[in-house]
Amino acid sequence: MMRLIAIGALVVVAACDDGYEQAQQDLTQSTRELQEANAQADRILGNVEAQPVSLSDADKGRVCRAIVASLNGRDPAIIEVISSEGFTYRVRYTRDDGTVWINECRVGAGTAEWRAIMDGQPGRWRDEDTIRFTVDGSTINVETFSMGEPMTNDTYTVE
Repeated sequence: MMRLIAIGALVVVAACDDGYEQAQQDLTQSTRELQEANAQADRILGNVEAQPVSLSDADKGRVCRAIVASLNGRDPAIIEVISSEGFTYRVRYTRDDGTVWINECRVGAGTAEWRAIMDGQPGRWRDEDTIRFTVDGSTINVETFSMGEPMTNDTYTVE
């Protein structure tokens, strides 16, 4: 995005034939910053594409439980699947203070999305979060990133 802005600035400035060299330097700097940001993202994310996985409906429910546990600092054992439709799983748990929390997950092939349900109404899908998971038998690893920054990396045994 920064590169496109810099290119746009270069074109405008070059068209005016004023400050062409400065615009060219700015473009070079923006390109360098973009390359550094991409390298940082690759280091954080491991530059690994999620591998396709084939999950049963029960596995997808277990993944949703693990995701909600990871995002909310809970034990997946207290989280139960209450419904599913297609790739969407609805789970709920009761906190120590007695409040009931309901969330939904859309579980794909190694990635997922989530949203909260408040007063029976679904919230927005949290697309600023990247959720990756792996399943190995009853062991589920969940990695979450918010706006590219690592948030959680938790492994659970979920029956």
